[in-house]
Amino acid sequence: MKIGVTGTRSGMTDQQFAQVQTLLQELPGTELHHGDCVGVDAEVATLARELGYKIVCHPPEKQDLRAFVPADQMREPFSYFRRNRNIVDECELLIVVPYQTSHQPTGGTWYTHNYAIKKNKPVEIIWPGEHR
Repeated sequence: MKIGVTGTRSGMTDQQFAQVQTLLQELPGTELHHGDCVGVDAEVATLARELGYKIVCHPPEKQDLRAFVPADQMREPFSYFRRNRNIVDECELLIVVPYQTSHQPTGGTWYTHNYAIKKNKPVEIIWPGEHR
């Protein structure tokens, strides 16, 4: 199974980390697709690598928030929104790890979530507990 991830640049809470770890261990996942930004992308990619996933990077054109996590495959850099759509298009399930405790009308995480819903992709939202 190809799994995509989108989430906050602030990184996961301890609760989110534990839930994502359990989810990645329980899913029949083989590939993780991420956007290579600091925060959730880097944290989940590192965790998935430790769990034996193949890592597929969809980097943004802008370099200022890149995490430069080692990847098995590297896609062509695109704008944030196009890159996020590409992640959704290539995955079979999208894991959403937001900073907020409810859906928001703006932001890259929620844009990607909404695009996945529009494309009828399964979505798993990992809501935050307390922030670190």
